[in-house]
Amino acid sequence: MRKITIYQQGSSNVEILDDSDLPLDEYCQELSRLFKMTNVSILKTSQSTFIGRPSQLTGIVVEDAQTEETQSIPKQEGIEIPPEPEKIQEDIITDVD
Repeated sequence: MRKITIYQQGSSNVEILDDSDLPLDEYCQELSRLFKMTNVSILKTSQSTFIGRPSQLTGIVVEDAQTEETQSIPKQEGIEIPPEPEKIQEDIITDVD
């Protein structure tokens, strides 16, 4: 799965996911065609479609998408992470007559 971030002039970034099998260099060559179009750029991926003006595009970043869990905790076989203990709600009395 790849994450594509499209940067636009005067607008917020657009993030799109795609599960293309193309090698990264070929994939980027295909995306670079968006900048060569004249009036409207259309990028259709397996997950969504982006339509924009090429004159407003300032850059595109392509990266392999990973979940935060995969990035922060390396997965090791045979090791189980125990669940967090349940938090017990305690009543605190602050005013006694």
